[in-house]
Parts: sequence; C-alpha cells; structure tokens
Amino acid sequence: MSPIRYSAATGGFYDIRIHAAIPDDAVAVSERTHTKLMRAQENGAQIVALGAQPSILVPPAASIDQLRARALAAIDVAAATRILAIASLARQSNDNAALAVAAIAGVLSDEASGALDRRVAIDGVRTRAWEIAATIAALDETGLKAFDAASAFDGAAA
Repeated sequence: MSPIRYSAATGGFYDIRIHAAIPDDAVAVSERTHTKLMRAQENGAQIVALGAQPSILVPPAASIDQLRARALAAIDVAAATRILAIASLARQSNDNAALAVAAIAGVLSDEASGALDRRVAIDGVRTRAWEIAATIAALDETGLKAFDAASAFDGAAA
C-alpha cells in the first residue's frame, strides 16, 4: 500500500513515513497518481477534492485580453526591477533634489551629473517598456503565449 495520503479537508498530501499527524479524512493515493497530480499542478491545474479523492481541475484557457494583461504586467515588473537596479527609490528621490538644486543654481555639480546619468538610464528603461508595450498590443494569441518579458527587455524578439 502507498504511503501517500490525501486529505480533502486540508487539500494536502501526507506521507505516513514523514508526517506524524495525518487528518482523519486522509485516503490512500498511489505514488503514480500523486506524481500525476503534482505534474498537472506544475502545469497550471489545481488539485481539488472529488468526494474524498484528489482530482485535477484544469482552469479555462486565458482569453487574449488576459494574456495581453499578463504580458503588460510582466513588462511593468521587469521595468521596475531594472529601474531599481539603477537607483533605489531613496537614491531617485535624492537625485531629484540634486537636479532641482542644480537647476536653481545653474551649476551641474558632480552629484547632479551622476543623478542626470541615472535619470537618463531610467528614462531608457521606461522608453524600452513603452516600445515593448506597443509590440504587445499587436501580438496575436500565439505571440502572447510565447512572450517573455526578460527576453523582450534584453532586446530579443518579443
């Protein structure tokens, strides 16, 4: 008999060789079924209880609008990550202050020069994000499913 148990109450798997406390409703599940369920979950399915037994629930396919929204959200995250790698929020705030002082004084200090360099780099990231967003707007379903934000930012084909 398999050492794997499934509890509909907790939605979890338990191994009698490892877990000391196993819910009373836990039922035996073959290792083959457990592996099949876990692989399905890795591919986006949910494991749900069908009576006492675990079952696979495959979510409906995403609409093209949902795929596009996911791609745009991924670009926002990628852009934010790249911008923060250039300058933290605190550094950006200090850079804004340094640039304001330089504008008022009419003199570009070393601090303001560094701030300007970072601002140019950040603006480059934003510009690239806008370009990628325009590309996303034109992608069909196949292109959206294959879209990879990191590759798009690195200049690879979107």
